[in-house]
Amino acid sequence: MSFVKKLLLLAASFLIATSPFVDHAFAEESSSKTLERESKINHLFSQNSQSGNEPTYQMQFYNEPVADTVNYQDVIDAYHIHEYRFGTSGGKFTVEFAENDDIEYLIYDVNLQEIIEEESENTFDLIPGYYAFVIMGFSDVPVEYEYNLNGPFSLVPDNTLPELEVTNWKSNEFRLPKGSSPVYPVEGYFKGYTLELSVNSERFFISNGGKFLWENVVFGKGFNEVTFEAYNINGNSVTEFYYITLPGVSRIYGQDRYRVSSGVYSSLEYWEYGSNTVIISRGDMYPDALSGGPLATLETAPILLTPTNKLSDRVVMTLEHYQPEKAIILGGTVSVSPEVERQLKRLGINDIERIGGKDRYAVSASIAERVSEYTGSDTAIIASGEAFPDALSASSIAGPMGMPILLVQPGKVPDSIQTFINNHPEITNFIIVGGPVAVKENVATQLKQLRSGAVIKRINGKDRYEVSINVAKFGMENYGMDLSTITFVRGDLFPDALSGAPLANYFGSPIILTTTDKLESKVYNFLSSNKGKTEHMYIIGDVLSVSPYVEQQLNTFIR
Repeated sequence: MSFVKKLLLLAASFLIATSPFVDHAFAEESSSKTLERESKINHLFSQNSQSGNEPTYQMQFYNEPVADTVNYQDVIDAYHIHEYRFGTSGGKFTVEFAENDDIEYLIYDVNLQEIIEEESENTFDLIPGYYAFVIMGFSDVPVEYEYNLNGPFSLVPDNTLPELEVTNWKSNEFRLPKGSSPVYPVEGYFKGYTLELSVNSERFFISNGGKFLWENVVFGKGFNEVTFEAYNINGNSVTEFYYITLPGVSRIYGQDRYRVSSGVYSSLEYWEYGSNTVIISRGDMYPDALSGGPLATLETAPILLTPTNKLSDRVVMTLEHYQPEKAIILGGTVSVSPEVERQLKRLGINDIERIGGKDRYAVSASIAERVSEYTGSDTAIIASGEAFPDALSASSIAGPMGMPILLVQPGKVPDSIQTFINNHPEITNFIIVGGPVAVKENVATQLKQLRSGAVIKRINGKDRYEVSINVAKFGMENYGMDLSTITFVRGDLFPDALSGAPLANYFGSPIILTTTDKLESKVYNFLSSNKGKTEHMYIIGDVLSVSPYVEQQLNTFIR
């Protein structure tokens, strides 16, 4: 399975609130296509908003229509978007085409960056303006298309596309050999007005026509998205996507927990993961951040750790660089002081929300409320609030699947968690993560009393390392998770692991705990039994947390 399809499958699973207790195969397939469509639309708008080399259009229309129809025909596959620009002084437009499940179209307002809704089937009532007719493919092989767009055009419509051919990359998805250089030149031919290249979050202007050679394409380890955008003089464009895998082990360094959390933020930005929101949590205590993992995923936000009384200098520098618009603080003012709020405002972050509570369980319940508002999931994770490892491992399935993490005492469901469960009758399934010492059997009994007919499963293990392995296996069996990317964190200390959860969730990656000096034996055996399935591994933390020897061991398991 390609990386992009894997992400779409994970996202589809999340959107339909996938549960291990239900078969959603059909819903998964249909939702995956919907998400691929939405992904292309989001890419289209984000690229247009960033482009500085797109042609400038003059809005000088003829009073009388100069044409009443245009024919668009070409071939397209899942790796391309075709965009045809047109202008009108206003009127009714209709679209004629032969139905094909592998092709879809839309019309959007170029200036407002808004999709135009149909007035009736394939009929659009357009106000004066400049528009784009966009064709998207969903087939792995090229498919022919032909569309007739009919209406009062106030500019002569152009039905040609720029020509683009990448000559040294033979496929739209390919894998470089292990140990390859991250620098991988691209060359080809382009006929048009401008050609732009995007490598993950970095964007370059590379050509204004003819043969081109760009030697500065640098990939990150793991899965890379490369996009070419070719424009002609009238604004028509071809967008082509490439997905390139560079196998290897990446480490997010940092001399302390705050630098590590800033490093994770930077990595997420590099992979274009973000929504201008950050989550702020206390760095010397783990409970609030543990419950916040699923919320961070839903907000597409990093988790930045902070001392109680003020932000660290490195976190301040990171916020100054990325300039987020919103911050969500986890915990009350005893955990994260009002001075931190004032610092955030001085940094220009005025949209600040605090999710607090009288204790870790009340905070957990309040965060769960937000997660449930987003997803309405029928499943919740139950984990100990008095130890971090199990809830941390569980965040790798809770985040992508939109399941709240509910912290409990070893032998009791706290009152705030009971109230949450009583207020959410849609939650009928509970996954207890951790053995019967961490979460005793009478907790399961109490859950059944709180929710009649509840289905309860337990993911346990002899220790925290085996629990993390078994959570990974559970995710693979039930949620479409695989081992193409694995995130490793130190298992006996929590800080690095807390901020790594959103990064793991982005890749649909399990979080595996390890000892500092060498791979724990059960982890080593798990990797040995799955050797050849992994393209990329992340280590969260400096060499004092996870040693260079462990990094060397991990590298031997890369395919």
